[in-house]
Amino acid sequence: MIRVFSIMAFGVILILAPEIYAQEQLLMSEDRLVVVGFEVSGNKVTKERIITREMVVNLGDTILKMELIPSLQRSRDNLLNTSLFNFVTLDVQHLPGNKIIVEIHVTERWYIWPVPILDYAERNFSEFIKNPEWDRLIYGALLKWGNFRGVNDLLTAKVKLGYINEYGLGYDLPNLGKKQQHGISSAFSINHQNEVNVTTVNNYPVYIQGPENPAQIRGNAYFRYMFRPKHYSLHNLRIDYNHFTISDLIAEINPNYLGGGMTSTNFYTLLYVFRYDFRDSKVYPLEGFYVRLNAKQTGLGIVSSFPYSFLRVTGVLMYHQKLANRLYFYNTYKGQLTAEKKLPHIFNQGLGYDEWLSAYEPYVINGSDFFITKFNLKVQLIKPRTSTLPLIKMKQFNKIHYALYMNAFADMGYVNNEFPGPTNTMVNMLQFSAGVGLDLVTYYDQVIRVDFAINRYGEYGFFFHLNTPFHGW
Repeated sequence: MIRVFSIMAFGVILILAPEIYAQEQLLMSEDRLVVVGFEVSGNKVTKERIITREMVVNLGDTILKMELIPSLQRSRDNLLNTSLFNFVTLDVQHLPGNKIIVEIHVTERWYIWPVPILDYAERNFSEFIKNPEWDRLIYGALLKWGNFRGVNDLLTAKVKLGYINEYGLGYDLPNLGKKQQHGISSAFSINHQNEVNVTTVNNYPVYIQGPENPAQIRGNAYFRYMFRPKHYSLHNLRIDYNHFTISDLIAEINPNYLGGGMTSTNFYTLLYVFRYDFRDSKVYPLEGFYVRLNAKQTGLGIVSSFPYSFLRVTGVLMYHQKLANRLYFYNTYKGQLTAEKKLPHIFNQGLGYDEWLSAYEPYVINGSDFFITKFNLKVQLIKPRTSTLPLIKMKQFNKIHYALYMNAFADMGYVNNEFPGPTNTMVNMLQFSAGVGLDLVTYYDQVIRVDFAINRYGEYGFFFHLNTPFHGW
């Protein structure tokens, strides 16, 4: 009897199986969408392939309906992160047979900026406001022609005068090859300074102006190859030629400025960079993470008169998360490790330059190795908004977006220096600070920060910055 029932059950399964399978296939097919085209509008300069390169869905892809909106949002973030557009909107046109056309509308930025330069020579904006020495101003002209040929390339030319005289020319060409995965760039610059940071005393940089100008001449030329296999990962390989010449007085005051009492040196560097950037915004991220690894070899044995050869490895990790409506958190880490510990002054910069701790803006902490971390809890006081300026007719400028955030933050850092000066007491010691602040984020990648912070020594004050705390990391 059991055998009979088993045979009958097996027969029923055989009869119903095709119908069940067909129903499952129908259900699966109805739950999927096929991308059959892109319709791009608003791009007067940018070529269409540059725009579709940033889409996470490709022509012919099949995606689940539930994945459509997240995919479009991620694609929009990718397009905004190119810095080619002020605004991006994505929509979908549904066709019979679960087919879709993705509609992409962009508002391009203004790409040609022949603008005057008015800059300051201090390491940060807070120091300039605290003690504005007008003879340290830098002025000149900058030509920054983004999207030069409509392929997200960049042509730059600059002339700076005043406290620093600098001349430079560069060109950056990404998105080469059939899959737009390769890129190259090259640039050169020459820099004349009449006053240089010659040493550090009592944790402050000491500036010296020589009797003969310029006190320092610095030249640089580089070539870089880039490989971007996917949307978020990037590999860079760069070789630099560097030249330094300083006045005799600088070498007398600090024989270790270039090392060995030298007044002139030339050397090559080879740099490899890996970057994985999965943040919603490169300018002011609120969600996502970022990983960067640098390996830089200074001194390639090409110039026999350069006596130094050392490897420096730098790592960065950033994590951004939305905790609740209008509430965000981020934590960033950066560390540097140098194989050689006894270095000339020009290679021995730690914190206080590109990396800084809040409430330590007046100081520099030099060393071969360092570690820094920042914790930040922020509340979105004003959600991102868009306003139209009626008196401005050009669409690249007549719409602005802005948002305002309040922050509570804590910073920590440590600099290793095995050969510290006797008065530089901040090295080889954990430094920390905390505070609150306001961030105004607006168009053309502008971030204006006002912080109130206090450090481990009880020193406090208001500090101003024109970028995020991890800008340039």
